[in-house]
Amino acid sequence: VGGEPTWMRRRARHLAGYAALGLAILAVLASAAPAAAQDAGVDITVSAVIPGRCGFSRIAPTPLRGVTPDLETAQTFSVSLPLDCNTPFAVGVRGEKGRLVNTTGAPDGSGYAFDKSYGVRLTLETSDGDVRSGRCLSDQIVAGGNCDFASDQPGRGLGSGSGIAAPGGVTLTIDWPDQSTLNQRLAAGDYSDTITLVVGARA
Repeated sequence: VGGEPTWMRRRARHLAGYAALGLAILAVLASAAPAAAQDAGVDITVSAVIPGRCGFSRIAPTPLRGVTPDLETAQTFSVSLPLDCNTPFAVGVRGEKGRLVNTTGAPDGSGYAFDKSYGVRLTLETSDGDVRSGRCLSDQIVAGGNCDFASDQPGRGLGSGSGIAAPGGVTLTIDWPDQSTLNQRLAAGDYSDTITLVVGARA
């Protein structure tokens, strides 16, 4: 009389057992949890490359645009070609004959001249500004000539320094004197020489 019924005491013992079991499970789970990471950063190295390139980006259809200069009067004219060089480069010049030669006649003892020397200069348009050569005579740009920029090897000739040409360009300037300043008059006919420009990454 006055005490708890037997079935209530049994239920209390059962609940206490479940509570102890639950605490034991939580203790096991807590001990199995992973330790905190010691290094939370990851370094990723990304590497890439841009291949070097150097060449003419397009070729003008005709250097003189249909104009035939008078060989007997003093002339200076320029031909410009665009370049695409993403690395320091050099442009070389090579003359075939070393003079403007009469292609429709030959020396005949008349006292007239059948060829004429001319001058050549280069200007490179680069990211660091223009690079200008000195003036060379046409006989100095043939094979074995002593002009500083005479070459038919890509990467040799007038160098761009540390500049690149992306975009940029090269200008070839040709000149010749008035024939009256020379000893002979020129024979009638067509005169020509072939000038080759080569460009490449600086050797």
